[in-house]
Amino acid sequence: MASAYRTDTEVVKPATGPAPPLSTMSKVETTKIRKREVVSELREHILIVTINRPQSRNALNRNAIYDLIAAFADATYNKDIKVVVLTGCGDIFSAGNDLKQIQDYPSPEDYFYGANYILKSLIKSVLVCPKLTVCLVNGPCIGIGFTLAALCDLVYCSRAAYFHTPFSQLGLCAEACSSYTFPQLFGTSWASKLLMLGEKLTAEQAHQFGFVVELYDSQQEVQEKFWPKMHEYTRLPYESLHATKQLMRLHRQPQLLKALDEELKQIAKLRQGPVYRRAIEEFSKKSKSINKSKL
Repeated sequence: MASAYRTDTEVVKPATGPAPPLSTMSKVETTKIRKREVVSELREHILIVTINRPQSRNALNRNAIYDLIAAFADATYNKDIKVVVLTGCGDIFSAGNDLKQIQDYPSPEDYFYGANYILKSLIKSVLVCPKLTVCLVNGPCIGIGFTLAALCDLVYCSRAAYFHTPFSQLGLCAEACSSYTFPQLFGTSWASKLLMLGEKLTAEQAHQFGFVVELYDSQQEVQEKFWPKMHEYTRLPYESLHATKQLMRLHRQPQLLKALDEELKQIAKLRQGPVYRRAIEEFSKKSKSINKSKL
C-alpha cells in the first residue's frame, strides 16, 4: 500500500483509490514545498484532514490551526467535497494546545495577543461548514482535540482512545463551545466531571453516552467498516444532508456562538492568573531540561 504521510516539508498531491487506514500511515506522497502541520487530502469526495505533528503528539500550534481553518474553508466551498473526516497521525488524535509554542514568542503576552481571535476563527470554520463532518478518533483526545470532536456531526473511535479536558489543572476554563456542548452531550453532572474536575472519559463510556457512534478494535476494522461507511455517505443527496444539518443547528448555532464568546472572555482573564502562568513556567523548564539532555 502506498504510504500516506511525510513529516518533513510537503504539500499533498491529489490521490485516488480507497482511503487507507490513517492511523498506521507515516508518510504522504508529496511535492516538497513547505512543512504542513495538517495534511488535507481529497479522495473520492472525502476530504481527509489529518493533524500531522507526531513529534508533538499532534498538539496544535498556530500553523496547525491555520491549516485546519483552511481545510474547513475548502470543505465549505468546494463542491467536490461531500464528507470531511478529521483524524490524527499515528496513535494519538491530539494532545491539545501546544504550550511549547509560547517559547517562540518574546513573552507570553505576545503569544496571547490574537490567540482568542485565532481560536474563534477555527471554531467558526467548523460551525459554518455545511458538509457532513466526521471525527475519527485514533487515540487519546485531549483538550482542544476533545472539544473540536464535540462539534463534529459524527464521532468514530478506537477502543484504545480516551477523552480528557484538563482545563482546571492548567488554570483555564471550558473552550470551543464545550460549556454548551458537553452538558448537552453528557448531562450536567458528567459535564462538570469532565470540564471542571478534569476526569477522563474512556472510549467505552463515550460510546455508552452516544457521543461515539462506533468503536474499532483494530486498523483492519477501520479499513473494513469505517471507510466503506464514508463512501456510502458521499452517495447520499447533498441537498438533503445540508438542509437537515441547517435545521439541526438553526436554534443551536446562536447558543454555541454565545458560549464561545463568553468562554473566550474568561480565558483571557485566566491567562493572567497565577495558576496558568505557573503551568507555562513549569512546562518551559521541563522542555528546556529535555532539550539539554539531548545535546
